[in-house]
Amino acid sequence: MSNQYDDVELVQMFRTGDNRNYAFNLIVLKHQAKVYNHVRRMVVDHDDANDLVQDTFIKVWNALDNFREDSQLFTWIYRIATNEALGF
Repeated sequence: MSNQYDDVELVQMFRTGDNRNYAFNLIVLKHQAKVYNHVRRMVVDHDDANDLVQDTFIKVWNALDNFREDSQLFTWIYRIATNEALGF
């Protein structure tokens, strides 16, 4: 599972393109539950939270090549999730 890689390795694997889908799947598996719990506290409804988590990870996929690594990966994902929930 994703425990064998840290976030820096996963981002690098994603960027090299060889294992892009695999790396992203590991990122999702690693962070999905924490993102869901955060979003669920903000929007309360389970289905809405699931939709927002999915939207969050779509944005992560689209922007991961531009992630500057100024912060931890989860901090960046958390901010995207927060913005999605607030926009909802």
